[in-house]
Amino acid sequence: MLNFDKPNNNKIIFGYNTGHHGGGAIITGGSLASISEERLSRQKYSSGYLYSLFYLINRMNLKIQDIDLFVSSSYHNPLEDDYQGILASLGVAREKFVSVDHHLSHAYSTYFLSPFNKALVVVVDGLGNLNDTESYYLAEGEDIKKIGGNDPNRSIHKGIGRAYESFTNFCGWSAQEAGKTMGLASYGQEKNLGVDLYEINNKNQISSKLEGKYSQGALKITRDNNLDFGVPFSEFNNKDAAFFVQDRTEKIIIELINNLYEQYKITDLCLAGGVFLNSIINKKILDQTPIKNIFVPPCCDDTGQPLGNALYGYHGYFGIPKNIQLNHAYLGMDYEEKEIIDVLEKKQEIYSLPYEVKSFNFKYKYHKDIASITAELLANGKIIGWFQGGSEIGPRALGHRSILTAPYPAEMKDILNEKVKHREGFRPFAPSVLEEYAQDFFELEVPSPFMLLVAKAKEDKVDKIPAALHVDKTARVQTVNKKDNGIYYDLIKEFYKITDVPVLLNTSFNDSGEPVVETPKDALRMFCTTPIDYLVLGNYLVSKSSSDE
Repeated sequence: MLNFDKPNNNKIIFGYNTGHHGGGAIITGGSLASISEERLSRQKYSSGYLYSLFYLINRMNLKIQDIDLFVSSSYHNPLEDDYQGILASLGVAREKFVSVDHHLSHAYSTYFLSPFNKALVVVVDGLGNLNDTESYYLAEGEDIKKIGGNDPNRSIHKGIGRAYESFTNFCGWSAQEAGKTMGLASYGQEKNLGVDLYEINNKNQISSKLEGKYSQGALKITRDNNLDFGVPFSEFNNKDAAFFVQDRTEKIIIELINNLYEQYKITDLCLAGGVFLNSIINKKILDQTPIKNIFVPPCCDDTGQPLGNALYGYHGYFGIPKNIQLNHAYLGMDYEEKEIIDVLEKKQEIYSLPYEVKSFNFKYKYHKDIASITAELLANGKIIGWFQGGSEIGPRALGHRSILTAPYPAEMKDILNEKVKHREGFRPFAPSVLEEYAQDFFELEVPSPFMLLVAKAKEDKVDKIPAALHVDKTARVQTVNKKDNGIYYDLIKEFYKITDVPVLLNTSFNDSGEPVVETPKDALRMFCTTPIDYLVLGNYLVSKSSSDE
């Protein structure tokens, strides 16, 4: 949960998303909380919001009747202004419901959480309402005004997000797996210098040259131009196709941002929409445009729609002045020590487990200085499940629901993959680095708290953190400070004292194809079913009975 200066207006607002990446967000009396539906349903990319609604109001000691405004959004077809959906059965007055445009919700989710009072806002995703795939805004104070976007008469399949999705399909993956394409691109090379993918006109309207939807578009442009991209749907063999779409997407977005800067001369930029989970692009915006500062929320994809909707109700509907700044991603709810103990003592049954796992033997012990104990284990090459505080909003693990290892030796990446994560070998893991040492290890001049900037490692540091680097010696960096990251900072600091390396390898606390764990019960379940060496739940170190701890 995020706490902020309590406003004079104590309205309670619930934002929710009716499409994929469902979830809910609540703003009330100086606090902001949000969670994705999949964390509670345990089904990846879950749509809907009922789990999230009842989870949030129960843990915040609220009732449905306490909520002053419900704000929804969808994609493709706009909703009615007073859309209620399945919440109509709860007996809440229809006038308490409003809806907001999908892209405007994205814009609210970034600008109204940013440190800026005046900014350009760019939203790029697969599809919003009314065929929106790109939209641009000028924001100042409490006002946000649309200044451009794609031609609404152009096919949605010619948008940037859909073009990237098409090549992701070409590589053999679903629309939600574009991160694999980004990772694979670093293994590819340029073979088609004369072939463009996008064009942009003098109104900054962008259109790809793809014809056909989903994989059909990539297949057609490949065949029409005799592009040497390997056999379609063959994953690693399509590395040059991944390079092609990544390179062309970087170039068109850089051109767009440069054009918008020339028109408005604003150096602060807010980004949202799933395309900006592409952290390579975000860093290149800083490197290749006059933009000085960017803000990208950790939930810039549709996991941020509930948050954008709640912020729209807070600022746009009730007119409350801009007063929230997102310094950390931990918008989930904390779990009390009693809840952890209840799970460890098996007072709560570990659900969905076979008998042999329910009877799994483990030990646990309270440690006042859990950071020091855990740092020692990490320095000794152990794999740690790390569970602290409220969960992160968005798809990245940022030190509250993480699996951690030392960032060395180089083989640690493969060990972690084989034992626990079971991901494609070409996909990198990410480093968390103490903010004060980030510039010593990476070519990074600004903080990167949400792991949304990719930076190259300094040449003299590559051998210190090889398991946390990609094939091109880059990394999706998370910078960590004491104020915003608390005990996670303490842990890395203790590891640094032991090893002289202020970096940990950090990946999300889940197995391939599963949502990130949310509750202590989820964490213990995964600990029992994988070769994770130790689990840390708050101040409790959990070990398997065969271990020495």
